[in-house]
Amino acid sequence: MAVEETAKERFVRDIYHRILQIITDCPKKFLDLKADVQDPAIKYLGEELEYGGYETFAAAVFKLEQEELIRPIKSHGLNGRRPPLYLRYRKLSFQKQDYGEVRKEILSKYYSQINLSHFLASPQEYEAVKDILLAIDRFLIETRDKPPRVWNTVNERSFMLTGDEKFLASSAGKRLLRLIGVNLSQLYCVATPEPFFYWITGMASLAPDCADCLIVENKDTFHTFKNLIAQQILTFSPPMQLLIYGEGKKILSSWPFIFECLPSLKTRFFYFGDLDPEGAAICADLIGLTAAGDDSGWSIETLPAEPLYLLLLDMAKSRVLSRDQSKITAKRLNPFFERCRPEIKDRVSALWREGLVIPQEAVNASLLAAKGRIEL
Repeated sequence: MAVEETAKERFVRDIYHRILQIITDCPKKFLDLKADVQDPAIKYLGEELEYGGYETFAAAVFKLEQEELIRPIKSHGLNGRRPPLYLRYRKLSFQKQDYGEVRKEILSKYYSQINLSHFLASPQEYEAVKDILLAIDRFLIETRDKPPRVWNTVNERSFMLTGDEKFLASSAGKRLLRLIGVNLSQLYCVATPEPFFYWITGMASLAPDCADCLIVENKDTFHTFKNLIAQQILTFSPPMQLLIYGEGKKILSSWPFIFECLPSLKTRFFYFGDLDPEGAAICADLIGLTAAGDDSGWSIETLPAEPLYLLLLDMAKSRVLSRDQSKITAKRLNPFFERCRPEIKDRVSALWREGLVIPQEAVNASLLAAKGRIEL
């Protein structure tokens, strides 16, 4: 009985074929290890290098040496890593391989509508993904007239088709689906957004067809608002129906989860975060995400929680910015400041020019309890 290939073994094979393809396509006779081989391999494989990393890369290069497809130029020295590789290689004459049988298989073994033109043009890439292509083809045929009643998640479908639950969501998996013209809907699977923590406040909206929600950047502030609202020590106008813990910039990747917990088709989000460039940039990026819209039918708007930011500024308590955030551009921050009154932009800009920031924890539970009500 044949032993089933593991995800790691498949990945090692994929690295070898990818490097072989890179070397084949490179017009140079003399190859720089990093620029001509290693960098293009990393660009293609990306985060999947976690399976073997440099050692797997080196093993593939050694195999190419053994097969006399490349020869090290020893006078250029080694790269100083383990296992060591030479810094330059000479590409030897590649025998023109006959891919007639591969092309014949591609043209005769597939019955669905997947697009295999890429593999007809580049048959040397076929063997590495052959089993996955055949599995996808069979699935498309089986579901053509009888679609599944319940859709699987992407990772569930990936394990079913490839034996690796992470493959379809990986850069290599996305590339393969793009090459063959198949999308997740055709595979009857759905991406699963990363969930975030939220709390239904129990406060009814003044307008039944519209919901208002508050997103806070940090954990302590989330708990402060939750406790004060639950005890009716703090109220908002308009009332907030959802309180969401954004967990810093994680909210940007988990944002699609919002469509699973929206209380109304028409929703306004007020964002409150740290008064540093990164906190303002998160709000600006969220504004961009919601302004882009989608075809879900929801009407969504994101706004800075101005009164809370003014409270931060009025506290007159700041600290020195401890991390370099100079890469956050004024252009990226524009959506945040465009939706704030000029006073906030002027005061925040002056603060940042002095290298100071205000964490949102400066507006603490006792201060909010004393205030009692926030008008947003």
